Amino acid sequence: MIDYHRFTLENGLDVLVHEDHSSKIAVVNLLYKVGSRNERLGKTGLAHYFEHLMFGGSQHIPNFDTEVERAGGSCNAFTSPDLTNYYITLPAANIETAFWLESDRMYFLSLGEKSIETQRKVVVEEFKQRYLNQPYGDAMHHLRDEAYAQHAYKWPTIGAQVADIEGYTREDVAHFYAMHYRPDNAVLVVAGGVTVEEVRRLAEKWFDRKAETPFMPQVPLPEANWSGKKTKTVFADVPTDALYKAYRIAERRSTDYLKADLLSDMLAFGKSSLLEQQLVKNGKHFASISAYVTGSIDPGF
Repeated sequence: MIDYHRFTLENGLDVLVHEDHSSKIAVVNLLYKVGSRNERLGKTGLAHYFEHLMFGGSQHIPNFDTEVERAGGSCNAFTSPDLTNYYITLPAANIETAFWLESDRMYFLSLGEKSIETQRKVVVEEFKQRYLNQPYGDAMHHLRDEAYAQHAYKWPTIGAQVADIEGYTREDVAHFYAMHYRPDNAVLVVAGGVTVEEVRRLAEKWFDRKAETPFMPQVPLPEANWSGKKTKTVFADVPTDALYKAYRIAERRSTDYLKADLLSDMLAFGKSSLLEQQLVKNGKHFASISAYVTGSIDPGF
């Protein structure tokens, strides 16, 4: 069990602190409770697009990466169907730089035409390279489309189609930012050579600002109830055949999810797993096999 202290600012920002005075390094992790789960058909991929846009500069910080490197740190981010996560690792003595950087892009992100169009081109190119122009790249598009009837898990975080990304308007982008990038929809986690008192002081200094509009979380459409088997065959120019099988499971907060997680590991995680031994090592039809669970807020697969 990791020891930590938790407090919440008046504006709703949830803060968790783990003190580790054996380290001279600190990590500042800012998680926003928004992912592709909070999108709608026709406007898919916005959460992932914002992961890129957040590195495009803010009102007082034209170049985010330059300031991180100047403080001796590094940064990165990722998007999932349920959340978007940003993190900075840097010397604990320079931790205030991370607070300054994260607060400025939470409240003053650059949403000018140049920034919007630059990141749009980057994401469209990523979509084409990773999902359209390589073998099996669009497999999850097909699988998710079959596994869900109407829930936003129906498409991957990159988006349902390139046309959605190409069609974002400045109003779409500004609305998404105001809706989701706000203190009452975020969790700040700080760990390393810091103290709770120091983190509280810096959090109040840099984040003690309320969002301008009331928080109205965008809840995805509930998934329709259905049972039975669905199949889809896709023909493409790939090196060899691939088989994907998905089973519907409970959300990650359910005890049934833990059972599914354990079962997937027993079946196909590592060289000693049951299916690896039977179908790959001692079989002649499969070259590799793996399994995982989605671990999502709503029921997954």
